[in-house]
Amino acid sequence: MKRIGETSKTGGIAWLLQRISAVILFVLLLSHFITYHFIGKGAIEYSKIIEKMQQWWFPLIQFLFLITALYHGLNGVWTVIEDYVHSKGWRIFLYSLLITVGVTFLFVGILTIVNGSFIKLNK
Repeated sequence: MKRIGETSKTGGIAWLLQRISAVILFVLLLSHFITYHFIGKGAIEYSKIIEKMQQWWFPLIQFLFLITALYHGLNGVWTVIEDYVHSKGWRIFLYSLLITVGVTFLFVGILTIVNGSFIKLNK
C-alpha cells in the first residue's frame, strides 16, 4: 500500500484530462459515425470513403479521433498500472510496453490516414 507521500502529485490533472478527453472522444465518435453512416447515399463502399478522404476535413477528424482515443486509452491503462502495480521493475516494464504500443498505434494510424488521403481513384 502506498503512503500519501508516495502518490502521484499529478493525479488530479490526469483525472481531469481523462474526463475532458472522454467528452471530446464522444463528440469525435459521433462525427465519425455520422460521416460514415449518414452522409452519402447507399451502402458504405471503399470508393465513397476514399472520396471523403480527399476532402480537407475528413482526415482531420480521423486524426483528432486517433489522438484522442490513444490518449484516453493509454492514460486509463497508465492509471490502472499506477494504482495496482507496486513493483518498480514491473512498472518500468509495463510503462515501456505501454509507450511502445502507443507509439506503434500512432504510427500505424497516421500512416493509414495519410495513405487514404493520397489514394486517387481511377474514374
